[in-house]
Amino acid sequence: MKKPVIYLSQGNAVAGGVCAALLAACGGGQGGAPTPAPPARVAAEASYNGLLAGTDLYVSPAGSDSNAGTQAAPFLTIARAAQAATAGATIHLAPGRYAGGFRTAASGTAMARIRYVSDTRWGAKIVPPTSSTSAVAWDNRGSYVDIDGVEVDGSAVQAGTRWSTGIYTAGSFGTVRNSHVHHIGQGGCASGGGIGSDSYYGGASNDVLANVVHDIGAAGCKTMYGVYINTADSKVKNNLVYGVSNAAVNLWHDATRVAVSNNTMFAAYVGVVVGSGDYYQATAAGDYNHVSNNIVVDTTYGVMELGTIGTHNTYANNLMYLQTSYAFLLSRSFAVATITAPPQFVNYVRGGGGDYHLMATSPAVDKALAADAPATDLDGKARPYGAAADIGAYEYVAGTPAPAPTPSPTPTPTPTPTPTPTPATANQLYVATTGSDGNPGTQAAPLRTIARAAALAGPDTTVHVAAGTYAGGFKTTASGTASGRIYYLSDTRWGARIVPPASSSGDTAWDNRGSYVDIVGFEIDGSATQAGTPWTHGIYNGGSYDAIRGNHVHHIALSGCTSVGGSAIGVDSYYHGVMSDVVGNVVHDIGPAGCSWVQGIYLSTSGSVVNNVVYRVSEAAIHLWHDASHVVIANNTVSASDTGIIVGGGDFYFTSGPDDYTHVVNNIVYDNRYGISEQGSTGTHNTYSNNLSFQNSSYNWSLRNGLSAAATVTADPQFVGYSRSGTPDFHLRSTSPAKSAGTTSYAPSVDIEGTPRSPVSIGAYQ
Repeated sequence: MKKPVIYLSQGNAVAGGVCAALLAACGGGQGGAPTPAPPARVAAEASYNGLLAGTDLYVSPAGSDSNAGTQAAPFLTIARAAQAATAGATIHLAPGRYAGGFRTAASGTAMARIRYVSDTRWGAKIVPPTSSTSAVAWDNRGSYVDIDGVEVDGSAVQAGTRWSTGIYTAGSFGTVRNSHVHHIGQGGCASGGGIGSDSYYGGASNDVLANVVHDIGAAGCKTMYGVYINTADSKVKNNLVYGVSNAAVNLWHDATRVAVSNNTMFAAYVGVVVGSGDYYQATAAGDYNHVSNNIVVDTTYGVMELGTIGTHNTYANNLMYLQTSYAFLLSRSFAVATITAPPQFVNYVRGGGGDYHLMATSPAVDKALAADAPATDLDGKARPYGAAADIGAYEYVAGTPAPAPTPSPTPTPTPTPTPTPTPATANQLYVATTGSDGNPGTQAAPLRTIARAAALAGPDTTVHVAAGTYAGGFKTTASGTASGRIYYLSDTRWGARIVPPASSSGDTAWDNRGSYVDIVGFEIDGSATQAGTPWTHGIYNGGSYDAIRGNHVHHIALSGCTSVGGSAIGVDSYYHGVMSDVVGNVVHDIGPAGCSWVQGIYLSTSGSVVNNVVYRVSEAAIHLWHDASHVVIANNTVSASDTGIIVGGGDFYFTSGPDDYTHVVNNIVYDNRYGISEQGSTGTHNTYSNNLSFQNSSYNWSLRNGLSAAATVTADPQFVGYSRSGTPDFHLRSTSPAKSAGTTSYAPSVDIEGTPRSPVSIGAYQ
């Protein structure tokens, strides 16, 4: 079968029935009204294809839109850069003032997002133009887009249409983070808000993270919001929102499965409105929303339910204080673990300009619901600092000054690799070595095996696996959905250890056939082989849209060498799987010496291989074959194997090849027999950039079709402690030539330990 082309649907807007000008006819109540009509549909904007995917683009007030968009010759406008952007591009915005009222339509992909980044936090300042023709400062229609660190200041209104929305995003899988949006919609009672995520054009899964939003809406106006969310499967976390004429956070239209957590809100009419109605795409009530760990102070109402509401919304561990009417006005749910006491800010000023960090004696300290707390706070400090995470946008940290929010709330580095935090889900199952498969799988009565948990798991489920030793050789077939994944999570990193059973009947430790599945934080240890069939595969994945991340897979396929082959982690298209990711794993001691059939990480479909450490593999540390194409291989460290990285296709299952549009960037390939090699069927659009390939005894590079590698580093990577045996330390020394030598194109935002990549270093460790 020919490999399918993957289209990520943006949905189709409902024709008719749209609440446009007369918002009063659309429902709502005194606490909150439906959010504003979206900007009108227009024909798709023209795309500019003169630049390669993943290119860094630059914008400056000193630039020109007739320039090439390079650092030396930047564009003048963000809109022009968006026309030039392709998947994987980072658009750098120099400090200065930019006229707002523009639209961006470029989309990235799941593996190659488009990022608009103010190079100085809040330095790129978007202000009203001389004569405004748009009610939106920044109207983004692209998907897989990040808007990071800009300031949108609507205070200096000139001629034309006043802004009623600061940043509006109508695509899917977008993020607005670290930005400062203020003085929007204050010239009269309009409909809009500071930051809006809208489903009118089919958008979903957009996040609003770690922003400061204030002075939104004219006094008494009930149709303006700090943050409004009309999309399903979205997050509103770590924001500071105040001075809003209606709700600080408003959920309406198609909002469902939205997480509103760890925000600090004050001086608004309502803190949070949870509601749905006047649907654009949805057909059922908004439900499974989680409102937790928020501070809501000095409002008329705290948290309200309005419109059509399901029965599974939850409200937990919020601090509610100084509400003149009701802290909670809920129609179908109830609140638990509420704190009703002064939050004890360092310096509360209702009009803004105060210090909204917590004092040491605050009742919000150590009181957050751990499952809903983000990994960092608005300042970028790691949660938790003390015994548990704190309620609100800021985590109390003793002995440190209380700074303004830092540009990027990325995880604080830890001494050993940690998996990316797993999102909260509606359903939980528990597995423990003390459990029984006759149990219901609750925390009090856990199951005994992962296979039994998989048989019970449905979409939007986390399977918590307690530390202990579990017999491998099982299969999981349950599938999640795009908006409700299944997570198999070792609650202690590498604490859930999967080993060969007493008598193995299969050759695979964990055979996953489900789609929309994450396998996170397990150890797969094949060293103690017992009776039966030896393992030749650690984690085998035959589903689609899966992620294998943060695992430790070692001592696999050591007992023999046959053409059947094997791998530590295999992502396969044989069962029609597509688009899966292998991220942040440690893989070593795979295959017997000299065996050319056993690989470390083996990918035969589309997806990504990012931030992995792979060493001592009998053939390739990373090997693409069969139907592999459109793969990102970025920021891995591989060594002491026969081949570092093989890019190629052949022995096709469903396609006729070639392996094309594969991008190999920022990898360290050191001390192997062969370095980076193209083999089999390969295309002309593969790219190789900013890799360190050194001391590979036969060759460092072997590329086809006239391709060449760019910005290669050919020098000792200077690991902290390297040896071909034992446990090498692949961290970089301060003098390493790999430090700050990577490209931002296709690079992950953090390294294997969660350390932010700025500037990007080559290899798994920043």
